Amino acid sequence: MSTNILYFHSILRYFVLLFMFLVILQSLTGMLSKRPFKKNDKTGALILMILCDVQLLVGLALYMVNGWAGKMGVAGAMKDSVIRFFGMEHPLMMIISLVLVHIAYAKTKKNISDDKKFRTLFWCIIVSLFLVMAAIPWPGRSGVGRPFVPSAVSAA
Repeated sequence: MSTNILYFHSILRYFVLLFMFLVILQSLTGMLSKRPFKKNDKTGALILMILCDVQLLVGLALYMVNGWAGKMGVAGAMKDSVIRFFGMEHPLMMIISLVLVHIAYAKTKKNISDDKKFRTLFWCIIVSLFLVMAAIPWPGRSGVGRPFVPSAVSAA
């Protein structure tokens, strides 16, 4: 079961990254062209936030199923790079990233200038993107690397 959760978590990251790039591009073009903040600008940020929330829930399920919380309680856990990465670094950076996405979306609902909405959206999502890119266990990463697309196991 944890393999299927990991598979879904790994595939969902590409949708999160895609929408991060789309929202960054949308907000950058909005800033540069000085156009009004439209409903589809807000919708893109909303879809990104929903995808991030789903990713968090799937990640928390994976965290519990794989027992990372228990592994973090063992003496010397911080010396083990794999336990430290999946038990603390990855979840912490992803939660900070999620908070930034929520802040960005919340600003789109405020009664502030369109330029400020675009700027806030751009900078929050770009910082969030850098955190996500740093926290993903990319293939080739020493000890913690995972394949681009892990294989799913059916529950036959």
